[in-house]
Amino acid sequence: MKVIFLQDNGINESLSVTDAAGLLKANGHECDLFIEKNERSFEQRIKDASPGLIVVPMDIWGERKVLGIAERAKKTVDAPILFCGTYPLLFPEISDDDSVDIVCLGEAEYPILELANHLESHEDFSDIPNLVVKRNGETVVNEMRPLIQNLDSLPLPDRNIYFKYGFIKNFSVKRFTSGRGCPNACSFCYNAIFKEKYRGKGKFVRRKSVDRVIEEIESVKNAAPIGSIHFSDDLFTDDSAWVVDFCEKYSTKFKYPWTCNTAVHAVNDEMLAAMKKSRCHGIAMGVESGREHIRIKYLNKPYKDQEIIDVAKKIKSHGISLTSFNMMAVPYEKIDDVFATVSFNRLIKADNVRIFLLSPIPRTKLVNSAIKDGILCENYEENGAQLMSPHITSDDPEKFKSLFFLFDIALISSFFERLVRRLIRFKIPLPLGILLLLPRIWKEKKFFNIKLISGFAYFLNTNLPQNRTKNYNNYLP
Repeated sequence: MKVIFLQDNGINESLSVTDAAGLLKANGHECDLFIEKNERSFEQRIKDASPGLIVVPMDIWGERKVLGIAERAKKTVDAPILFCGTYPLLFPEISDDDSVDIVCLGEAEYPILELANHLESHEDFSDIPNLVVKRNGETVVNEMRPLIQNLDSLPLPDRNIYFKYGFIKNFSVKRFTSGRGCPNACSFCYNAIFKEKYRGKGKFVRRKSVDRVIEEIESVKNAAPIGSIHFSDDLFTDDSAWVVDFCEKYSTKFKYPWTCNTAVHAVNDEMLAAMKKSRCHGIAMGVESGREHIRIKYLNKPYKDQEIIDVAKKIKSHGISLTSFNMMAVPYEKIDDVFATVSFNRLIKADNVRIFLLSPIPRTKLVNSAIKDGILCENYEENGAQLMSPHITSDDPEKFKSLFFLFDIALISSFFERLVRRLIRFKIPLPLGILLLLPRIWKEKKFFNIKLISGFAYFLNTNLPQNRTKNYNNYLP
């Protein structure tokens, strides 16, 4: 059977889609993927493929775009459409939408495979675990199957499904994951919700063997150019012994610089030394807020200031570049709290500071509290993702907007911080704001070791990150 995946924009090469495609192909099915933005005639490509099943990933904030894509596909070919991803697991009621045929909740590889098998043999598929199916006017919600515990049991991912697009194939940074799940329970993230939904269904945090990860890198090396590697795991360094073993084997096979994500509690000198020796170029760590009480009380990040300071110093002492994740316009936060985040990042001497205006994820603990306390409008989602203006109710939203653009200038020194405190009284025009973001973009380029030409081609094809329906690092396609 021919199974096609549809995506609106190529900004994220979804590794979960490549996992699903690899499993389908290993079991005799054909697979293809079409990116709407990069097809001259999207409908014609779908029609020419003659699919027996269409899979459309649906992530948080991408549901409107996804439904539009599915509607176009439905008018083009007579094939069932399966929706899967983070959004359906949070909002299973999406199955009530008239345009929705089938919904997959949770890990989708084996449900997609079983559905394709049943469709090919013309069998009833309404009882496949994880699927929500409409049958005879009723909605059938099947039981969730256990999580895949042995990730090595999956066939190698089919990365070529994306590499047919030159801007993805030639992009110098190639992303990988070493496992699935996150041990943390941050109040602003959906992982805590997913853990609860999978309670009793197996271990939530799982890891591939080192040899399997090496095999995946080798497979991509044979299919596309690699300049550097990024591990997109929420927390790559959680198992120190695994990381040390990986570093030893990686350094004997590859010379690519690489980067990863960590958390404050998951860092030690032995591991950092091994990482540096294997050409680890940078580590990204969640700081989130420069106010300890906001970090601990509201964000459920149980790290004290001194712990972060000590870990940052340790990372930099090994000659590894430090990137810090930070949020602003967080519920319960004032503008002075954001300036505390500025000062704190200057204190830890982060080489690259990522600052995002909070995009509230529905039904998370933080969002539920903010709505209850009247800080966040209950219908905030109707406005879609707001990358450059705050969602929260604030006395001075324009100051938050201006500080978002001026954050990097405030980081330079205490003198420039005082200057920015004055400048945020003025509204910054969007073109000037974009210009002010260029140093931030350049630091990201340095962190990931992005080659200039491939990065420029990638940007021309993808543009700003609100143009996406995918989270590349999540195991829910």
